[in-house]
Amino acid sequence: MVAVLNWRKSGISEYILFEISTCLKARKPLLVFIEDILPNDIIPPRILQSRFSRQSFLRQIREHKHSIQIMNTYLGTDTPPKYQPAMGRRSCLITGISDFPKNVRDVIIETIDARGYSPIEFDESTCSILQDQHVYEVISTLDLAICVIESKSPMCRYLIGAVQMAFIPTILFTIDSSYHYNPHIPKEYQPRIISSIDSNTIKNTINAEVNLFEEDILNLDDEKKIKKYSELLLQLSSAEGRYKAGTNYIFTNEVTMRDKYDVKGAGAVGPGAHAHHITFNQIWNENESEIDLPALAAELSKLRLKLKDEATEAEHYSSMGAIASAESCAKKGDGPGSLEYLSKAGKWALNVATTIGVPVATEALKKVIGL
Repeated sequence: MVAVLNWRKSGISEYILFEISTCLKARKPLLVFIEDILPNDIIPPRILQSRFSRQSFLRQIREHKHSIQIMNTYLGTDTPPKYQPAMGRRSCLITGISDFPKNVRDVIIETIDARGYSPIEFDESTCSILQDQHVYEVISTLDLAICVIESKSPMCRYLIGAVQMAFIPTILFTIDSSYHYNPHIPKEYQPRIISSIDSNTIKNTINAEVNLFEEDILNLDDEKKIKKYSELLLQLSSAEGRYKAGTNYIFTNEVTMRDKYDVKGAGAVGPGAHAHHITFNQIWNENESEIDLPALAAELSKLRLKLKDEATEAEHYSSMGAIASAESCAKKGDGPGSLEYLSKAGKWALNVATTIGVPVATEALKKVIGL
């Protein structure tokens, strides 16, 4: 893992610090680049690290490359595969639910099984099974663990510690509605609150957490989609190092879900296409002389940053994504494409635009919103 810790107004990103601590716990190779104005005791001195300066970064390139070479030398040319390959159906350990009502326990087990995992439970009333090597074989081949942390069983507490020390992906639940969260760890990485008697909520929560666990990274073969992803990443990333609620929706909507077609004056094309695609070419042809695309791109950038600061609701993030895509089209000289995205920005974007002095963007929004 390679991490970069830089100075931020809000302090060092707690997300990055958590990822570093996770890497240390797993005893995985780690290289950390740290800005030279940060304190000395951020990470242990035994960890491979290199200081960098914003002012003289380019003069330090050789030193930073050398740090990366040290990391690569340690890793070697061929990273060894996992020693014990998977030989059977994937498995999930379930622990801490022995005190739950039977119908709730059954729902949990059925939900895990329906997701394609073999549910595994141990007898938590005795510690005698700790002498059974089969227990450790099962733990070493687990794909996932689901643990309720309130169980008073010593065996349950041991299993929670064992799966975490074995670095098994673990979903933690708590039945304490007033659970005290650690303020120094992102809440997303801490136990989810559930009720031991509400089987429907537990089922939905398990499915949501497993969906998150199974989520693949973005894998695109289309160069245009890769470029779009990169542009959105630069435009929508948070300077505070925090992930906002609507960011994932924007990436999914703009990069992976939309059918995009270049009509070039032709009729409606593509799944669910309508003749309104032609409308934006017509609007652009009628207003091309009035819309300065470079100026529009600059003003949309200003508007996007303002929207980013004020967004609080799901539709706000959708609007922000439309503005970002319109800005990208304007920079490329694609007038009709920019207008089409602006038509999806909504009245909230128009209202904000009228307050920050972006006349070109404001007029463009007025022409197309609602089409």
